[in-house]
Amino acid sequence: MQMFKTVFLVLVMAVSSQAAQKKVVINLTSGDTHVISSGLIDSLQSMNDYYHKQGDTLLAVVVISGDAYGYFVEDIEHSPYKDKMKHDKKIASGLETLHERYKVVLKMCQAGMKKRKIEPKTLYGFVEHDRNKNIYLIDYQNDGYAYLEVR
Repeated sequence: MQMFKTVFLVLVMAVSSQAAQKKVVINLTSGDTHVISSGLIDSLQSMNDYYHKQGDTLLAVVVISGDAYGYFVEDIEHSPYKDKMKHDKKIASGLETLHERYKVVLKMCQAGMKKRKIEPKTLYGFVEHDRNKNIYLIDYQNDGYAYLEVR
């Protein structure tokens, strides 16, 4: 029995040591609904599924800036986007899936929030906002994350 446990442990360690972590930081600046839906949400789900099938894990971070802010505001009525856009349930559901199922980290540029007068309380609860875009991008790239743009 002890021999079986030892062989099993060695096999588990061998399989887990072959799994790799793939890391990507995405610079999201697009304000286009199709780009957010297809270029961000669908693409990240496809990347995650691909790497999962390979036995790998994808660690993904999305840095939000430019024209993309409004898609990450949950309380549109109490935001600067009140008269500019409507709450898109499909996008909202996709973003929640990215965060909950795929563990995608969403980070909004704090400087852009201040400039646009976006209150933190209006954002989805899973959107972080403690630094500016360039700091996020520098830090993640220095930690080995591949850089992609979605604009």
